[in-house]
Amino acid sequence: MIDLLLEGFESALLPCSLILLLPGAAAVIAARQESSPAVIGFVAGALAMGWLRFSNRIEDPPSRGVALAFAAAAVLLLVPLVRRLDVVSAAGGLLAGLASAALWIPCVGEHFGTLLGELPDRGASGLALFAVYLVGVLAPLVLLAAAFHLIPAPLFLPIRPFMMAIGGTVLGLLAIATAMGLDDDLVSQLVEWSL
Repeated sequence: MIDLLLEGFESALLPCSLILLLPGAAAVIAARQESSPAVIGFVAGALAMGWLRFSNRIEDPPSRGVALAFAAAAVLLLVPLVRRLDVVSAAGGLLAGLASAALWIPCVGEHFGTLLGELPDRGASGLALFAVYLVGVLAPLVLLAAAFHLIPAPLFLPIRPFMMAIGGTVLGLLAIATAMGLDDDLVSQLVEWSL
């Protein structure tokens, strides 16, 4: 289990993990002070989609569905539809996590490669082990959200619109790139750079 966590930490430093970390960071940045719910939602979405894909429980979602999830996350985080910003942040993070994991091709180390081969047959224990690896990969997002909690609220107010715009724009650009079919080339290039 520790080996999987360490491989996750190592993978977080490789380009192949950018397809998870970039949209996750965009969701956290757009969520501003509600970054904790955004991270929790993102991890939940990435865990659900990643496990379902890699345990062969579902086929890869169509690119249009993934693009729609990125676009919906951007809209939720840019134009909150309800006043409960924590719920909006969690929902935006969840959609971004689902979309990101639908595109993700993980860096495979020895222990994670073994787990991927056994994942379809492992059931709940496979889900738990997959979660351990994913926590390692997504550790930078947790650190980013924690850093936002260290910024005093009065300092946050002037930069909130800027943060919202940056995070939402990144998610929107990912939606457009995925809808245009550019995601396969991008993900393949990230994996190639990781070798």
